Amino acid sequence: MASPADILEPRRILYVEGNVDGTVGGSFFSLFYLVSRLDRSRYRPLVVFRADNPIIPDFHGAGVETRVIPARPAVILPTPIGRIIAKAGNFLRGFALEPWSLARMMRREGIDLVHLNNSITRNHVWMIAARMARIPCVTHERGINDTYLRRALTLGCGLDAVICISDAVRENFSKLGVRGLKLVTIPNALDPDGLHVRREPAQVRLEYGLSPERPLVGMVGNIKHWKGQEVLVRALSTLRDRFPDLACLLIGDTPKDSADYGRHIRELVKHLGLADRVIITGYRKDVADHVNAVQVLVHASILPEPFGRVLLEGMALRKPLVASDGGAVPEIVVDGVTGLLFRTGDSSHLAQCLERMLEDPDMASRMGDAGYRRLVDHFSTHRNVSATQQLYDRILG
Repeated sequence: MASPADILEPRRILYVEGNVDGTVGGSFFSLFYLVSRLDRSRYRPLVVFRADNPIIPDFHGAGVETRVIPARPAVILPTPIGRIIAKAGNFLRGFALEPWSLARMMRREGIDLVHLNNSITRNHVWMIAARMARIPCVTHERGINDTYLRRALTLGCGLDAVICISDAVRENFSKLGVRGLKLVTIPNALDPDGLHVRREPAQVRLEYGLSPERPLVGMVGNIKHWKGQEVLVRALSTLRDRFPDLACLLIGDTPKDSADYGRHIRELVKHLGLADRVIITGYRKDVADHVNAVQVLVHASILPEPFGRVLLEGMALRKPLVASDGGAVPEIVVDGVTGLLFRTGDSSHLAQCLERMLEDPDMASRMGDAGYRRLVDHFSTHRNVSATQQLYDRILG
């Protein structure tokens, strides 16, 4: 077996981000941190996106080659016969024509390994293409699902590895009785030195008309039902009398498929009389500046969280965390040490935890410092990249 030192030419790794509408989420940043820190003497990355998005320039700035290859929309024909024809055509295209075209591209580019960035539930044409081209293929698994389609499991069992981002993700497969996947756990990571704060907290607050002394909490995440923005809004309503000046930043975009939920949150804010307290920022590229401007960072997912990258961002900036206790969150947040955990979906319990944090700034500061140390010790980018490269070495030989 050849050692890395015996490889004269860097191995060519093709990465695919499967998001089709360009909404930037945690998977994009996880991919960026990985490819920007690869050992370029051993691996040469090519990143494919399925839609244009605002962080592609960051990849270019890190010297990473990218391409946009749009996903082809399914053909829809309204008549009964048309639906049969469309189904057959979509099947042929998805399982033969498009994979064949992608396999040719892989061979033309000299790809040695395909790394899919999302889940066994997605990127199926790329899995088939890699098999056609006889190129090893791995995927990240970033979700905790209630069930998996047979197609996803069949294709997943043919992969060389399924990288689980937490023990919670890996254990979910066991709970569902899924067998045959080559599972490996590599937690998400963050380099605190790579999280750049460019503006002082007072400058960020001024943008939203908030004074420097006003208590401020925040939550980062796309506006989606399962992310739990409603839980935080209702907690803020509970705290209105205790903290009459308390304000909140909801930092994140509203994806097209969550437009109804976005409207619901805005209407709820008005209904509860919180319009002067809750600010929905929309997509922000300067997330680190916003996190640095808040006193407490909240994570409120109502479904089991596969990981929670934003928690690492808060830890990197020494922010105390208040987080729901589901999924992988307890693997990251040590209750009473680096933050406080509340019962998932319980706005009253969330309000109690926020009250403790806001009333005891010394405790909050100690938790923020402890969170930073935990990030460095357990979730460093160096550990993540090293483990991923070791996986590549085992697969490529």
